[in-house]
Amino acid sequence: MGDTGDMDEDRALRPAFCAAMAWLDDVMAAEGRGDALRAAVQAVQAGTTTVQQAIAGLGIPPHVLTGATGATRGEGEGGAPGFVPHSAGEVYVCPDGWCGLKDVRQPGGALPAGGRCWLRDRPLRVLEA
Repeated sequence: MGDTGDMDEDRALRPAFCAAMAWLDDVMAAEGRGDALRAAVQAVQAGTTTVQQAIAGLGIPPHVLTGATGATRGEGEGGAPGFVPHSAGEVYVCPDGWCGLKDVRQPGGALPAGGRCWLRDRPLRVLEA
């Protein structure tokens, strides 16, 4: 039963890990650990390690990644009582569904993760919101 929880937790970290690749690569390279990051990404892609194991091996606490993606629109506090947010614009999703990323882009807003799956090195799929 613990395995299922671990798998769910790892799946929840996947979009954060992928989205963080845009800045994580720069940070790790500046620290001289770019090769370690590339090796961890290759292991995750090959399925020989989980995202949890990869970030632990790199010394990255999970909260660093989960804070990197921000809250999904409509989540958190500050909304008016009874207000139901509606999507507008585009939804960017993982190109192959591996991580479950689903980021809403408001019209004219910044592209989530630069419009790219940094882990798979492919463009994100764009859906109508």
